Amino acid sequence: MTLYRDILGQSLKSAWHNKYLWFFGLFAALLGNAGEFELLFRGFNGKTNAFFPGLERLSETGIFSLQIFKSLAQLSRQDPFSLFLALGVLLLIVLVSLFLMWLAITSQVALVHSAGRMRANKKHNFKESLNVGTKKFWPVFGLNIVFRVAVYTLFIVLSLPIISSLGKVDLALSSSLYIVSFILFIPISIIFSFIIKYAIAFVVIKEVGFLRAITQGWKLFVKNWLVSLEMAFLLFFINFLVGAALILVFLIISIPFFFMALLFAKFAFIFNFWAMVMVATVVYIVFIVLTGSFLSAFQITSWTSLFVELVSRGGVSKLIRVFGKE
Repeated sequence: MTLYRDILGQSLKSAWHNKYLWFFGLFAALLGNAGEFELLFRGFNGKTNAFFPGLERLSETGIFSLQIFKSLAQLSRQDPFSLFLALGVLLLIVLVSLFLMWLAITSQVALVHSAGRMRANKKHNFKESLNVGTKKFWPVFGLNIVFRVAVYTLFIVLSLPIISSLGKVDLALSSSLYIVSFILFIPISIIFSFIIKYAIAFVVIKEVGFLRAITQGWKLFVKNWLVSLEMAFLLFFINFLVGAALILVFLIISIPFFFMALLFAKFAFIFNFWAMVMVATVVYIVFIVLTGSFLSAFQITSWTSLFVELVSRGGVSKLIRVFGKE
């Protein structure tokens, strides 16, 4: 456990003492903060493989459907001014979504860069990390796209037998196909995520080219697949503990808000009642945002530290050390 204790301990201190990492963590979390096990819990719900969560929610509004163009054409004939306002709002939404996507990728790169500098005991700061994030935006954006396209493709390929069997075979066989597809989908997708993590680190820290980074990421994973899996389980366990602690904290801080709200409601202080509700809501939101930002910074820092350790010194799985088979 020495390898993981060192990495997680140092990453925890780095994320806590360098508050600027929280800013990057906030936006990097838009790419998905639950890591590999997000795939496990979301499964085949149709949302697992979204290119980016923000764009997925944007598409759910129907903005990319053909119906939106029919509605715009009809509106142009009936009310041109309203069409102008609608297009303005639409353009604003698209620009904000693209900006958030840029900020998410840039923040991801900045965190990897900062973590690599910290692990090497080199100077680091917000401005330098942001500059590197901007510089390395396109290759890291491409790696994120490759990952999501790969998972999408895998999802579609594994779904084809299930779709083709509908109405042709009995329910038991269809269920068996679903289970087999699910069992194949999860580990392969997790392997993809490991490879892309290492590939991003190769691009940012080692300044390796796009295609070579993927190749090097694959080789590093193959050599250290058990270490990668153990690290993922440890981070998942930490996520679980933080989530449980967050619920407990919310329950504790809810008690005074709850009694004060009841008091205001009893004496018909409606304004004060709703003011208390709003204050409680703001407190919860701020607490969640800060916790999520810190956790995202901590996780990316941990993975980057593991990458640096594996590339420079190598690592031995805890299971191998315990059973004495090196």
